[in-house]
Amino acid sequence: MHKIIIVGGGLAGSLTATYLAQRGHEVHVIEKRGDPLRAESANADPVNSRAIGVSMTVRGIKAVLAAGISKEELDRCGEPVVGMAFSVGGGHKVRELTPLEGLFPLSLDRTAFQRLLNKYAVMHKVNYYFEHKCLDLDLDKKSVLIQGPDGALRHLQGDLIIGADGAHSAVRRAMQAGMRRFQFEQSFFRHGYKTLVLPNAAGLGFRKDLLYFFGMDSKGQFAGRAATIPDGSISFALCLPYTGTPSLATRDRAAMGEFFSRYFGILPPASREELVNQFIALPSNDLINVRSSTFHYKSNVLLIGDAAHATAPFLGQGMNMALEDVYVFITLLEKHRDDLGLVLSEFTGQRKVQADAMQDMAIANYEMLSNPNFIFFLQTRYTRYMHKKFPSVYPPDMAEKLYFTSVPYDVLQQIQKKQNVWYKLGRVN
Repeated sequence: MHKIIIVGGGLAGSLTATYLAQRGHEVHVIEKRGDPLRAESANADPVNSRAIGVSMTVRGIKAVLAAGISKEELDRCGEPVVGMAFSVGGGHKVRELTPLEGLFPLSLDRTAFQRLLNKYAVMHKVNYYFEHKCLDLDLDKKSVLIQGPDGALRHLQGDLIIGADGAHSAVRRAMQAGMRRFQFEQSFFRHGYKTLVLPNAAGLGFRKDLLYFFGMDSKGQFAGRAATIPDGSISFALCLPYTGTPSLATRDRAAMGEFFSRYFGILPPASREELVNQFIALPSNDLINVRSSTFHYKSNVLLIGDAAHATAPFLGQGMNMALEDVYVFITLLEKHRDDLGLVLSEFTGQRKVQADAMQDMAIANYEMLSNPNFIFFLQTRYTRYMHKKFPSVYPPDMAEKLYFTSVPYDVLQQIQKKQNVWYKLGRVN
């Protein structure tokens, strides 16, 4: 049995804690936010201005269920998704998707899911340190310096430190400072985002089983995504440039009113006015891409989730890859009988390839969504038609594989490349 310290008690950190505690390990989780199981906790706020509505795809669902978490309880954290709707010319082009493994993705209430994970972690005797900050790490001594809400300092020492503390990871910073030849790259997309929420999605004409995409007809001016959450509201994530009009810096109500009237004209005037109010009032957030040359240090430290490979949510895979990280890590522990040296090395070998492929596809999808043209719809229709007619030759729809299977990301990337080649050949012919 190992003593394991997890820095970051979010989705990936709490799922990891549950898995490890089930295996008999002593687990300690450091989390700077409050306890989500307490009603007065800031974590319980149903409208988080920093959160883009997330979709749990089949790979994420499998990772959660394998931890012994009830499917019924997980289903209550979201709405099943059966298709996508693209807003063009004031209407929606709906694209139905086909379940390939008997599971539907979930449009997730992130807060409800966090509470579910914490519930199971507590059931398995995980030790949480809420409202504690990680100030420093000693990579070789495997110790963490933490500070509580009263300012008191404390050292925790274990057999393994896991960094599940997000894109601005303190654990990764310690690896940067303490490791030779640790390569790290951080970049920002030319767009940032704001999240806006309207009540009564059904009353506004939105189906709860669809993901909605906006901006396809904006000539690259913006990209938007919307999804219904279990309380019946709909959450809009709007990606805009940092300067210009419209942009994240726009405070001109008339300009933003014109923007919402043009691209969200299906909404009634009162709802568009509410979007303007929220847009002016709420802060903007950055879209960041993080790449690390390795996800581990010796047998001492491991990075998972955004701490290892944060990316923009243009494929909806950031959370799903983080949850899959956890499942792969636990699978390797079983394979190597808790030999941390072998486990961590193989984890980097496997997940680095998948992370790079996922990030490359997310960047490509961002470029397409933020500067699309009519060819996007032609290519999508052509891909589905050709695979249906020639299934043994023409590669399948990558979107359906992405949302409805746990096919590795590097395999999906090759499918995407083959589709592009076949599409070009088809146009020539």
